[in-house]
Amino acid sequence: MTNPCPDCSTTPGTLHANGCDIARCAYTGRQRDNCHPTNQCNTIWTGHRPGEEECIEYGFYARSGPNGYEPCNADDPGALPDYNRLYRDCQWDIRTQRMILRTT
Repeated sequence: MTNPCPDCSTTPGTLHANGCDIARCAYTGRQRDNCHPTNQCNTIWTGHRPGEEECIEYGFYARSGPNGYEPCNADDPGALPDYNRLYRDCQWDIRTQRMILRTT
């Protein structure tokens, strides 16, 4: 994938720019713009939004319904990665730099 980061324009395989709203903290997996600017916790842009690949792998999708977003299948019309479920049902793995399913 050759898409640059939509916020800081970095190319895949390189570190996000400081202040990038899409970058994640390497230690917590949360949005990096809340980290102290001198922290060395920057992550690499993969060409995908953070968590997108995990949502696909785990089958976490949602679509807009009459009462807000509801779980759905990947091939349902309007299906999008369900990032809320990802952060609810998974935890950040510092070693692999990705969200993994909780074991508890």
